[in-house]
Order: sequence, then C-alpha cells, then structure tokens
Amino acid sequence: MSLARLLVCLTLLFMVAGCTRRSAAPPGQKATIQPVVTPEAPPHPAELAQDAAASVAPPVSRKTAEASGKTAADTPAETPAKTDDALGRERFLLFLPAAPLLVELRMTIDGQPFADAREQLVDDALKLADHDGDGRATWEEIYSDPKRAFAARFDVQTRNVLRKEFLKTYDTNQNGLLDRDEARRIVSRAKSAGDAFSLAGTTEYRHANRRQSIVRVMLDANGDDLLDAAELAGAPVRLRVRDANNDHLVSWDELDDSLAGDRQAMSARQDAYFNQPAALRLGPRASWDGIIYALAEIYLSSDEIPDDASPLLKSLADRLDADHDGHLSYDEARMLDAVEPHLVLAANFGRSGDLLSGVSLVRAAEILGPESDLVSHLPNGLLLRLADYRLQILMDDRQGADVKTAAEAQFEMLDKDKNSYLEKTDLGDSSPELARIFDEADADADGKLYLHELLAYQRRQQPQTTAIQAVAQDDQDVLFALLDANHDDRLTKRELQAAREVLLALDADGDERISLAELPGSMTLWLGRGMPSDMSQPRRRTAAPPPLPAGPDWFVFMDENRDQEISLDEFPGTAEKFRALDLNGDGFISLSEAHRTMD
Repeated sequence: MSLARLLVCLTLLFMVAGCTRRSAAPPGQKATIQPVVTPEAPPHPAELAQDAAASVAPPVSRKTAEASGKTAADTPAETPAKTDDALGRERFLLFLPAAPLLVELRMTIDGQPFADAREQLVDDALKLADHDGDGRATWEEIYSDPKRAFAARFDVQTRNVLRKEFLKTYDTNQNGLLDRDEARRIVSRAKSAGDAFSLAGTTEYRHANRRQSIVRVMLDANGDDLLDAAELAGAPVRLRVRDANNDHLVSWDELDDSLAGDRQAMSARQDAYFNQPAALRLGPRASWDGIIYALAEIYLSSDEIPDDASPLLKSLADRLDADHDGHLSYDEARMLDAVEPHLVLAANFGRSGDLLSGVSLVRAAEILGPESDLVSHLPNGLLLRLADYRLQILMDDRQGADVKTAAEAQFEMLDKDKNSYLEKTDLGDSSPELARIFDEADADADGKLYLHELLAYQRRQQPQTTAIQAVAQDDQDVLFALLDANHDDRLTKRELQAAREVLLALDADGDERISLAELPGSMTLWLGRGMPSDMSQPRRRTAAPPPLPAGPDWFVFMDENRDQEISLDEFPGTAEKFRALDLNGDGFISLSEAHRTMD
C-alpha cells in the first residue's frame, strides 16, 4: 500500500475515533495508533533518537573557511559530527508543491545557541520576582511589590486588579509560584517580543504567482499566455516604463500599481479559503494531527500517490515506513523528528564569532543533487534550485552587531582610567542617559557598571532581539523574484538589461518562447530578528532596506538610488570620463571600480 493510501486511512481513522488512543486490531493484524498527545506524555523515542543521532553536523566555522582560503559563499559543508546543541536547533517541514522538504535550522545569537539569549531573560525575570531572596519566585511577591519593578519591566498589570483575578490570570497552574514556563510566557508577551522561535507561512499566492504574475501579464502583449522572442526582447523597455519617479529603478510598488496587480490580489483573495500551510513545525511543539492531515491533503490527488510523484516524496515514504508493512502508524509519522533532514541550514545572528555570518548551507541530501548546481549565494541569503522550484532563504537581522558595537564604543570612551568598569563619577555630564539607568543596569549593586551588565540591560529593554521569526511564503510574482537578482524588491538598470537572458534561461524546449508550464515555482523563507512579533505577518514584504551608500564621496553623491553602481544616465560628466571609470566596459561604474580608481 502506498504512503498516500496510508495517510488517508490514518486521517479517516482519527476523524472517526476522536480521542481513542489505540484501535482494536483483529487477531494477527497490527493495530493503528491514533494521534493523541498529552502535555504530560514522556519523551517519545523519536525525540530521543534525534538527540542521539550521530548525523548532526555543526555550522561551517569561519576558521575552517579561512584556513581553506574560501569564503562563506563557496565553503562546502564539513564532515557531519555529533553535537548536543539542542537549544540551537529547530526542525520543520516546508510544503513545496511536489513534496515536503524536511529542514533542520541551526541558529545562534552572538555566537551562542539562539535560545540561550531568551533563557537569560527568563533567569532575570525569576530573580526579579524573588524579592525576599529565598530562591522561590512567587506571584504574591510580584503582586505586592510597591515599586512594581517586575510589573513595569514585563507589562504585567497589578494596579487596580484584585488579587484573586490577578492570580487567576497569571498563575496558570495555580500553584502560587512563578514557574519557568510561566516566566517564558511573560517574557514573550513583553513588548510583543514573541517566542524565542516562531514559524508561520502561507501559500496564498501558490496558484496565482505564475498565471497572474504582474511581470508576465505586462510582457505578454498579445495575451496568448506565451512570451515570444519579440516580447522577451522588449522586456527591459516595457518594464522600465513603470519607473514612475525616474530613479532608474523599477520597484515592486511601481509594478503593483497596475491592473495586473488588481487581478492578482483578487485571485489571491478568492484562493484564501483554500490556503494550505507553507510550513509546519516539528519537535515537542508540533501539531502532529495537522502535519499528518497536511501531508495527505497536499500530496494526494486520489487514494494513491501518482505514478509521476517526485523522487523526493517517494524516498520520504520509504524512510518513514520503518517496518515496511505498508502501514504508516502515528509513531512512524513522528519519526520525522529523527530521520536525516533534506536540508541543514545555519543562521547566525549578531556577532557570529568563529561561525560564518548570515545564512549558510551545512548539508544537503544527496537526492537534491550536487551542491554546485543546488545553491547560489545572494547578498542576504541563499537561493536553492530544486528541480523546477526556487527556494530563497533570506536573513533580516534588525539588531545585527551594530548596536553592540556602539555600546562598546561608548563604554570605552567613558572608561577613561581603563579599569574595565564605570562608576557614576566617570559619567559626569557626558552621558546623562547612562547616568539615569546606572543603578538598574548595575545588576549586583556594587557601584560598578561592567560592559556585560550594560549589554544585559539593553537586552532586557528589547526582548524582541532574543526572538527569531521564520516566515515561509510563496512569492507573490515568480518572474519578479527571478529578475530581482539581489532580492531588494527593486529592478535595477543592470537587472532590467539582463531580463531577456534571465527569462530565456527558462526555455526548456528551446523554442525561444516561455510558456506557463516553463515558469518555476518560487518560495521565500524569511528569517528575521529584532522586531516585535506583531510586525512579522506572513504577508509582509521580505526585502531588506536599500543599503546605505558606500565608497568615495563622489560615488556616494552620484548613487542617489543606492543600487551601489552608477550608470551613464546618472553620471554628470562626459561619456569619455565615464568610459575611463568603467574599467570592465559593462556600462556601469561599480563600487569596486570606484575604489580602484582611487588607488
């Protein structure tokens, strides 16, 4: 029996049996285990297998890359090695059209497992709630605190709230103690910080991003659903017409202000009712009923897996049916927690230390193909080519390392005697803001403010910097995503000039025409940190803001649109002078060429 039939049977059994844990089995037959999960359940064998799996590999280190003479963009994955770094790992399924993709994501913040930063805030909360220092943080101490220190920091309402109602609201297990799980929830609610890791996703545009592609509709002048040779040749001009502000860039907003955009939005709204998940989380917090239902709903057209099902889907079925009995039990489905993932990614936020900054590929399953054909590097992430599908993995670190660097610079400037700590007398009038928060930041109240105390104080004031949010979504317009090589939501003049060649690369049958069937699917997995959780809705645009101008003063002055290069249209001098600066003769003065002219 195929995996498809097994999943359908399992779903139907669950719907009928409801909360039944195990169905009765006729003599000589295997019972089907029903999906019932209770919070008090002991660790599942699949979870233990995951912790013991020897196939887990650490992120590629910066030292390894430098020793080999390679950069983050061309460093291959290291040999897998065992690690117990469970706080830094999350697993989830990406629901691509052809098959689910099993992903393991390893994350760090300032070189440490990402959950460590949040747990430090939880420790702070427990300590702040223990006023009498007896080692027991209680809700009564929080409620009766006249200074409201805990309440003010974590947005807990104590004023004008009856004690009984207060305890009913916050003491979820009614034991009088601020338990660690309760402290985690309080920290996650403070300033809309969100959980230490959260995953969201939507397939809202899955059925619209090809036929209703705004770019495709604009280029298809005769409306025959084909982009012919003439339409491809005219692509740069037709797109450039949308440059409303004449800044030599075509932004998504300029394109979206069109009839095609209206039709796409309407189509997406009509499909919203049928929206399927783009990603679901695995591990202890997984909704296994939802995962099993999604597998059956998305990948079955009948009670059998189609004969043309992707090798990826077939191989996953074989790996989950451990006893090869033709049945997929609930326990076997949960082995998604333990089997080898298709992708292992590393995402290092802030200061990465010896690890490579940004997003890097640690390992890819052999079934996905050679790594040289699979991955390309973008300025803020990766592009993976999976058969006829494009998966972009982008990082948006709103906190980054700049805030920490600024704090260190301020600390060093104020520490005039270089004794590695500050006293109030060191501040004088030079930093009234630091003087104001001195006592609160001085955690041990010894009258000395160390750098680590200052950084910890800043972290407490911005709990969202300890939260990583992952959002998976089908790209709204597959062709725009394809043309936007650096994924900044703008088509530069260079990208417009390359439009014909980029689109022709989709011509699988060589007839110099692009049909709907030749357009790839496209999804973006966005990884963000440093913004409140209520600002990271799945439908948000995932582009990073334009980079700040860089380079010699004359280059920065001319680069008004911040695309890090200057075209002849932007250059105020003569064409002869432009050609002298355009060292490779490609029609643009790049930032590297600007630096070379200054040597």
